[in-house]
Amino acid sequence: MRWRWKICGTLGLALALLAAGGSRRVAEADMAPTIATGDWVWVLPGGEIRRGDVVLLLDPLDPERTILRRVVGNPGQSVRFDEGGIRVGPKRIRQKIMGDDGASTVMQETIWSKPPAQSIDWLTRKRTGASAAWSAEAIEVPAGHRYLIADNRDDALDSRWWGPVSDAEIQGVVRIRWGDESTWRPRFAWLMGTDQD
Repeated sequence: MRWRWKICGTLGLALALLAAGGSRRVAEADMAPTIATGDWVWVLPGGEIRRGDVVLLLDPLDPERTILRRVVGNPGQSVRFDEGGIRVGPKRIRQKIMGDDGASTVMQETIWSKPPAQSIDWLTRKRTGASAAWSAEAIEVPAGHRYLIADNRDDALDSRWWGPVSDAEIQGVVRIRWGDESTWRPRFAWLMGTDQD
């Protein structure tokens, strides 16, 4: 019986998103492998932005186009890169190697949350053997800004280059992804961040 409510809720939300006109086809691989070229995503304008959310924003280098990026740091948090990983405040985003994808390594990253909240995980891709040009110094995220990062770490620009991005540049939050099934991801996914810091 519970599964029927879940199906009805999923269909209801999907129809609401379709009616809102928030669907778009992904044209770039900046968020691969979580969101790949050719995937469909549904974006909800406004609303609460949480760590782990994927957001649609104006490209800081070309305001004529929009891009997708993942929120890893919220206002008041510090973000730094060390030993190949990301640390938000004192906590490291956990990493687990999933396998190879050509010249890249696919990793699962997880923001751990205390119960009753759920941990949030996603896939990233890094070139095998490449040393990323990341600063080891902590960056404080100012009020009204987010620290955003691409899941395709070595092939896309993000807050490592631009710095934190103003909330005014964020146009919405991606909540649904639909695309081809692969070794590491299902055809359909809800994309929800966590309000746990």
